Amino acid sequence: MRKYVSIVLTGCLTVSLLAACSSQGNKPSESPKGNDQASAPSTSSSPVTLKFASWSINEAATKDALQQMADTYMSLHKNVKIEFIGIPFGNIKDQTFVMASSGDAPDIIQTFTASFPTYAASDIVEPLDDLLGKDYVNDLLPSYKDDYTYNGKLMGIPWAASPYVLYWNKELFKKAGLEQKPPKTMDEMLDIARKISKLKTDSGENIYGLGEPTDKLPINGMIFLKTLYSFGGSILDTNGKVNVNTPETISAFKYYQTLISENLSPQAAKLKDLRNLFAIGRLGMYADGYYGKAVFRSLSGKGEAFDSTWEAALMPAGKSGKSVSIGEAHGLVITKDSKNKQEAANFIKFLTDKDMMLLYHQKSDVVSARKSVSSLPEFNSSPFDKALNQQMGAINALPKNNQGLEQSYLDMADSILKVTIAKESPEKIASDLDAKLKQALK
Repeated sequence: MRKYVSIVLTGCLTVSLLAACSSQGNKPSESPKGNDQASAPSTSSSPVTLKFASWSINEAATKDALQQMADTYMSLHKNVKIEFIGIPFGNIKDQTFVMASSGDAPDIIQTFTASFPTYAASDIVEPLDDLLGKDYVNDLLPSYKDDYTYNGKLMGIPWAASPYVLYWNKELFKKAGLEQKPPKTMDEMLDIARKISKLKTDSGENIYGLGEPTDKLPINGMIFLKTLYSFGGSILDTNGKVNVNTPETISAFKYYQTLISENLSPQAAKLKDLRNLFAIGRLGMYADGYYGKAVFRSLSGKGEAFDSTWEAALMPAGKSGKSVSIGEAHGLVITKDSKNKQEAANFIKFLTDKDMMLLYHQKSDVVSARKSVSSLPEFNSSPFDKALNQQMGAINALPKNNQGLEQSYLDMADSILKVTIAKESPEKIASDLDAKLKQALK
């Protein structure tokens, strides 16, 4: 068993990451064909089987599109067979590391931004720069390219990308006597949240003005970075060293304290809780990726008709005066044990080309992390598309990948709980978090 696989298996986090990959929506394009070089019929006659570990192939909202993409690729490359290994989202990291430890790693693994650092820093995945080529790598949006790089090498591909944007409920704005427009600044956002939080449902239940996910999950620590960036902070200083014991971090913690102490946001919420509250008209605003739309549409029981209730907007500007957010993506990695690395890379290029991304976009609102694709009119045809792509241009990269980064996300989420539920001092928690991250990210 490889050294790092052992480390990862010993230290694998048992908490589940949130995922909402389900989607509903528009009709897929017909008979899609890839337009990258990988779309050309294969000249090799040697049979190749690519094993692809994926959670999307298990999910009703995405499995048809993914199977359609694989079928199209196989029709163009008669010697290639795509063999899916369906693994639930919450289990895929642990299970694929176990598979790698026993010499049975799949060729391609689907991953997620918050758990990607563990893959990137392991010895089970292959650098992709040479396999994909310079033109492809340089076509990735810079922040996403950084998020999938480790020690200067591209270790994964951001496949189904999304920024966090602000969803706001127009009906609750109207009931609260507010103008039908989203907040432009964080101060405006808090003022609006306070007014919406004075409302009650017909049965007397609380309505929250602004939801932030604060439960102890790595993804919530990652989402905390969105807030920290808005306050002008970072977990790293200008020299790349950990430094979170800063006024900006303290301000971010105080923001969370305000949300909870004034009952503007539910306590210890998961992202799925916020989606549910938004769907049933008990939450005025919250930040989410494109996948939030499909979930709250479904939970509302109204489907597409629920779209008349909400809009998406850029994250309100913070200290810098500009909107800033974070991006995340369902990513893809190729394993070191793959005997067909180049064919796996060709398939990944095919999955992320214009036509396959358009198919995915039409079904699930997926955004492309490739500059040449995301800028096309087909990906900017609706106000929702435009909000997503405009925010894509205003995101900060996540911290550099490190084998301790996923644990650091969990430490950040734990810190939020301490300042909100335990009501500990933001100054003390910033100092404590600084010590933890310096240990985890050394």
